[in-house]
Amino acid sequence: MARRSAEETRRHILKVAGDLFYARGVRAVGMDLVISRAEVANATLYRQFATKDDLVTAYLVSRNDDWWRHLRESAAAAPDARARIRLLFDLTRQDMTRPGYRGCATLNITSEFPDAEHPAHAAAVAHKTEVQEWLSEQLREAGDTDPEDTAGKLLVILDGAQVLAAAMGTTTPGDHMTELAEQLLEARLPAPGTGSR
Repeated sequence: MARRSAEETRRHILKVAGDLFYARGVRAVGMDLVISRAEVANATLYRQFATKDDLVTAYLVSRNDDWWRHLRESAAAAPDARARIRLLFDLTRQDMTRPGYRGCATLNITSEFPDAEHPAHAAAVAHKTEVQEWLSEQLREAGDTDPEDTAGKLLVILDGAQVLAAAMGTTTPGDHMTELAEQLLEARLPAPGTGSR
């Protein structure tokens, strides 16, 4: 097998650790298990990530970067802002049907690391803030007169559904999520092509 570069090794460790963290929870996964599953030497892992906190934070940042890349690539074909918002909810609903779904990785991190000063918690909050800002931008473009308020409500719908879907092991919260989001969009956005609600 060809030797990996330092960057390839880092990505490999993050992938293995991320899969374990998501499936089992961060607190339940020790560095020894990551080393074993990644089939790397102790020194190799610790050269990339000096502490478990460093690994957890890097995992979350990497996962969130992947999430944004996927959303932006998918949204590129959407005809307008309203369609981009709907797409976010559709992608989230699809994610709930994936085997092994355990909810939003970012929310899971905030519950495992409740200290707001922890770097992983801070990265999670930064991601959620970014999502809310993205929603607000789309809503403003779609003609919402109070996009920040609507974005906050949509984020509550989005995240609440993910928590319930993971806890209950069913996609029904995803169905409710898309229905509620659509009702809110209908109430807050001008009718397409009319400029008025």
